[in-house]
Amino acid sequence: MRGTFKTLGGAATALLLSASMVQAAEVKVLIAGALQNAIRPLAADFEKQTGNKVTITASNPALVVKELADHPYDVVASAVPTMGEFAEGAKLQTGTQARLARTGIGIAVKEGANKPDLSTIEAFKKAVMGAKNIIYTDPLAPNASGGNAQHILANAGLLDEVKKKGLQEGLGPGRERIAKGEYEMGFFNVSEATAPGVVLAGPVPAPLQMYLNYDIAVVRTAAAKNEAAAFVNFVTAKAAGERWKAAGLEQLNPR
Repeated sequence: MRGTFKTLGGAATALLLSASMVQAAEVKVLIAGALQNAIRPLAADFEKQTGNKVTITASNPALVVKELADHPYDVVASAVPTMGEFAEGAKLQTGTQARLARTGIGIAVKEGANKPDLSTIEAFKKAVMGAKNIIYTDPLAPNASGGNAQHILANAGLLDEVKKKGLQEGLGPGRERIAKGEYEMGFFNVSEATAPGVVLAGPVPAPLQMYLNYDIAVVRTAAAKNEAAAFVNFVTAKAAGERWKAAGLEQLNPR
């Protein structure tokens, strides 16, 4: 009899484990790279709370459209213009698109170097004029930091000066050159301005600041629709605010 109970107990445990395994799902998430310092820790939080696995693919902003076309995803988060394209092309599940976060332009410098004064427009101008050389991303790349950086510099009357001593370079290589001391200053999204050997000196002054805004939504063809919707709700909740702030992003319209 005792052996029978043991057998039944083992069977029940196995059944419960099997049920939990069936209930667990994988949520495949495609994001623009500027979001990953917030989304990755939030995904880890979501996994702990739900038992579902979150697989994140961080893409160059210019390649998000191609990536979604080529591979299956449950959730996509990208710049508002790209998300608008997805909505118009019926790529998103109706009613799931939500405001997510925004990031402005910041100044990156080599770790250990003196941080320039960016407290006022005049101080910012002085810092840019005094910099030996400057690096920034391609202004023509869609939904990237280069376009906003160019507008900021133009509005400050500094664009011609920066073009004389500036270099257009990709984000990763650009930060590496700052870390090596080859370039004194870099213009990047605040959320992407830090890397090994590179620190954020600060954002550009508020009157000059320009932002990239990001939305998130469930993909229409999502395999794990319910879990995907839960993930969207999780990262847009007020409780996620500290994760966004720590990553240099401002959460928009938290629920």
